[in-house]
Amino acid sequence: MLLLADLDHWKQKFEFGILLPLLSRLPLWMGDPLSRIRGIFHALLGFDWRAKALGMNYVKKQTYKAMGIMSPENSTLKKKILTWQRFIYNSKEEWQAGLFAHIAVMKHIAGKSKIESLDILLKNQRKGQGQVLISCHFDSFCLGMVLMGMQGLHINVVNTSDIEDQRIHPTVRSFFQTKYINMEKLINGRMPYYQKEMSYFYHVLDKGEIVTLMGDIPGGKSDIIIPFLGTKFKLPLGAWHMAKETGSLIGGYMVVQKGLGSYHVVSYPPVEIDQTDPYKTLIPIYNFMERWIKKMPQRWISADLLPGYDNVRQ
Repeated sequence: MLLLADLDHWKQKFEFGILLPLLSRLPLWMGDPLSRIRGIFHALLGFDWRAKALGMNYVKKQTYKAMGIMSPENSTLKKKILTWQRFIYNSKEEWQAGLFAHIAVMKHIAGKSKIESLDILLKNQRKGQGQVLISCHFDSFCLGMVLMGMQGLHINVVNTSDIEDQRIHPTVRSFFQTKYINMEKLINGRMPYYQKEMSYFYHVLDKGEIVTLMGDIPGGKSDIIIPFLGTKFKLPLGAWHMAKETGSLIGGYMVVQKGLGSYHVVSYPPVEIDQTDPYKTLIPIYNFMERWIKKMPQRWISADLLPGYDNVRQ
């Protein structure tokens, strides 16, 4: 048992301290496929650093279950394939984190990528209109934030201090802390922990900047339940409250890789909120996200959360 723990320790230290930084320095035509191969090994082993931190290898099992919830008609083989592909996309997203340190590479990617509604987002920013954008842990979600920042938008990200959990391997924590530092250099904004600096997000929205947040984590204090991906979901209301308090618009985005070094940021353009009904405001955005997840379920790297959504009703 001790030997297995030692192997896990050195595996995480090697992958996040040596392998991923090395892959990020390679040309895209090498780094991209090698990151996919890494994901295949992770699928074989059921490896995920979150599961290792908690001492539970649950991600593969829960992802497989999620693929059945989203599409009950899927065969056993289809669910297994989608589950394996989820590990590949997770590996790619971790590889992309290393690219943020290499400005020339990021400029190349930005030149080949497309951002829907960019003119609308920039126009609102010039007017000093705050905007809240909701997304989820899908495909290249962090890369999308960076691409928007590189086009002149001021992006501020609602981050969580969960990465500071001492159960997480120190090399993994350092990897993500470096990722956040490099992202901040490109997004014209900050990524503070909401547990420590929630007031910051209200401040930047008042200034007419953008705040992005992930919407696939159920709301802890919400009493609004919505149908989502074949289950019940406790609708998080933080985005609506921020928009209401600051007079901001609210919208959504998802990011899809289209080819080598080419990404498409798809958009639900920001709109005025319903001042009295968060459901009316948020349900179109969740329908937008749901369509993309159902279209490409293997790219939703937090799919393992889905089986637990039904359990948040109380």
